[in-house]
Amino acid sequence: MIKNDSQEASLKWREVYSLAALNAAVVISWIAYHEYQPTLIEKFNFDSLAEFLVVAKAIILVLIPAFAGWLADKLINRSGKYFIVFSVGVGATAMVFMTVATIIAAGPLSAIKPFLPIMIVVWLVAMNLFISPANSMIEAFAPAQKLPVVMGVLFLTTELLYALEPVIVSLVHFFGDTLTFVVGGILISGTGYLFHRVSSDEVIQRKREQTNQKHDTLKITALIAIILVGIELGIGKAFLVEFLPNHFASSFSEIGESAEIISFGLLGFSAILGFIISKYVNKLGIQRVLVISFIALIIAVAGLIFSPNYILAISFAVVIAICFSFVNISGLPFVFQNIPSKYITYGVGVFLGASEILTGIFEYYFH
Repeated sequence: MIKNDSQEASLKWREVYSLAALNAAVVISWIAYHEYQPTLIEKFNFDSLAEFLVVAKAIILVLIPAFAGWLADKLINRSGKYFIVFSVGVGATAMVFMTVATIIAAGPLSAIKPFLPIMIVVWLVAMNLFISPANSMIEAFAPAQKLPVVMGVLFLTTELLYALEPVIVSLVHFFGDTLTFVVGGILISGTGYLFHRVSSDEVIQRKREQTNQKHDTLKITALIAIILVGIELGIGKAFLVEFLPNHFASSFSEIGESAEIISFGLLGFSAILGFIISKYVNKLGIQRVLVISFIALIIAVAGLIFSPNYILAISFAVVIAICFSFVNISGLPFVFQNIPSKYITYGVGVFLGASEILTGIFEYYFH
């Protein structure tokens, strides 16, 4: 990455890339989870718990990031320790990965079989403990005007991986279930350690100064605005990932199995577009971008649902993907603008949790 001015020079690219690596490990872990969870539930005869795990996942994804953010802020403001919740989450996730690998290796007849659904729930909680503390550090990696550029890099990394899910699934099957969970544990612990180590004393000091700068109270209006922006992000994600493949497969017989390919393609398009537009979002104005994107998103969602043919439906889906890009690039910078630094990790957690509400509803409905 070429740095042409002092603002670019103040952007901590090593820290950004280490966070991108951690987010990549998280995405790969989620893909592995989605691929193997139904198989393991069936293999170990826990079919009666399948619906419970879907509901538990939805609740955990909404509530735990906010709780982790609240707890992290408490510890940061009380003791100045920035990585306690993060380290616990990463360590617990890696441990559960290894425990699940052991249960799988022991087989469905082993005495430790009953621990599998418990470990799945613990894994879901642990995975969401470190997400908001890690992403809240973005504010310390870049000046405010460069935050959308950072989001462009992170968005490109995560959504391209989601777009390449069929390739990752092939690798997952190549490794097999036991080795996949071992590799997942190594990925999370390795990238978590790298992120912790690379986040230098200078950046931590910068974060500490930001935390001490403001002692404003947390305004309920700001929190509601962040929830709404999170829901806006969730609408784009839910309709591209959950609704579109099911809707296309059931409504347009001529598309058939291509529905998932269209979904993956739109995610890839959205990731690349987000990276391109990240340099211009600040000039357009973050709030203006979010408002326009929301209006366009609602119109496109209605068009997608009621389209009489697949060509028109795909056109509206492309608009959803474009809006998804803009909201992804603008969402977290909006949080940083509107939440006092003292509560920033909590604000990030609320935003991330709100973005999962509609996905959880769709996942349960289409389950």
